[in-house]
Amino acid sequence: MLAGLSLAEGAANPFELIIRPFWVLVSIANFVVLLYLMRRFLWGPVLTMLQTRTDKIREGLDAAEAAKRDRERLTVEVERLLGEARREAAVLAERSTQAAEAAAAQVRAEAKTEAERIRERGRADARQLHDQALAQLRTEVAGMVVAAASRILGSEIDPAKHRALIERSLDEAGAELGKAN
Repeated sequence: MLAGLSLAEGAANPFELIIRPFWVLVSIANFVVLLYLMRRFLWGPVLTMLQTRTDKIREGLDAAEAAKRDRERLTVEVERLLGEARREAAVLAERSTQAAEAAAAQVRAEAKTEAERIRERGRADARQLHDQALAQLRTEVAGMVVAAASRILGSEIDPAKHRALIERSLDEAGAELGKAN
């Protein structure tokens, strides 16, 4: 004890403080030894652990900052890629529209050509039918005229010559009708 109360020595005041130099030196020596032991065995590992922890925290902060920069860089890259993809999609849509319009125009042109071909074939068929009907009509009219002339004349005339005469007359009449129309 540094300060001891001594009632037995006859002190006048029971609360008097007595300092003993031996115990002061022992306390100082204890403190120095304890300080040396703590510095030697405890302070170094504690400082090493604190330094390690500080380094880990600093590395974590650096990694977080790097991740933030990477995230921002990737965000910019994603936006750029999305813009590029949108532009490409617009170009593809425009190309598709143009291709569809071109295909529709081609189909319309082909349909128009086919319709014109069908019309021409119809006209040709109609002309052919008209010519056939006219030829048949001529034949029938010639036959009827020959029969009528035979009855009127009372005798038979050469049907071939008569038919040639009728054909020529009909051709002339047809030419005159064609000029009138």
